[in-house]
Amino acid sequence: MDQVGLVLGGGAVRGLAHLGVLKTFERHEIPVDTIVGTSMGGAIGGLYAAGIPAGDIEDLLYHTPKYRLMDLGIRHRGLIGGNKIYHTVNELLKQHGKDELNIEDFPIRFKAVAVDLMQGKQVILDRGDLGTALRATTAFPGVFAPLVRGDQLLVDGGVLNNLPVQELKRKEVGLIIAVDVTREHENKPPRNMIEVVYRSYSLMTAERKHTSLRLADIVIRPDVGHVSAFDFSKMTDCIKAGEEAAELMMDELKAEVRRVKPGFKQT
Repeated sequence: MDQVGLVLGGGAVRGLAHLGVLKTFERHEIPVDTIVGTSMGGAIGGLYAAGIPAGDIEDLLYHTPKYRLMDLGIRHRGLIGGNKIYHTVNELLKQHGKDELNIEDFPIRFKAVAVDLMQGKQVILDRGDLGTALRATTAFPGVFAPLVRGDQLLVDGGVLNNLPVQELKRKEVGLIIAVDVTREHENKPPRNMIEVVYRSYSLMTAERKHTSLRLADIVIRPDVGHVSAFDFSKMTDCIKAGEEAAELMMDELKAEVRRVKPGFKQT
């Protein structure tokens, strides 16, 4: 029960606030023993759990041309394929000497959440290759192509559960921190088909998110509600919002960490 668990939810571009939260955790040496993530939270959480610093993940975003992340084509069952994302993730892992690590060997325990469209059920990816797990958890339906794995057709876990706090078991984790980057409702009309689809899924999963939040000990809410889900020009704003939100919660965070980890030293 001396474990600290972190849950990182989906939110498209708003999910980049997770990077800001993790950067602040690093500055204050807040320990994280296990991470559960879906969608953008799964992508960032998986790389961080593998041992890649938040700043290096941020550098990847700023210095990787978008064409290296997207392979367009309706034939992929989506507007955007996923093979380039897979290869980019593996390149980053290789640069940090992590390319031969399986998820079960990470320094921080990690679970990515996806959904199997064939069975209509949530799927937990916590073993094997990270690139495959991230390819599945970020496959937003209608936008990114699903991942075919055996008889499964895997898509973004946010379809059923956009903040999977339930995947952290109280008998294993003494402190649960959730980072919520969604917003309840948008008054501005969606700008395109992708935003229509994304907003529809957000509305459908809103009630389950509230149930999930009640299970967390601490909830960090970066101020990213003004950012459209796919406005990549706001990446810096989202990361900064994550840093600021975590800083505001830092005194409470440190007190809670000391509760579960008496040896934790305040910095």
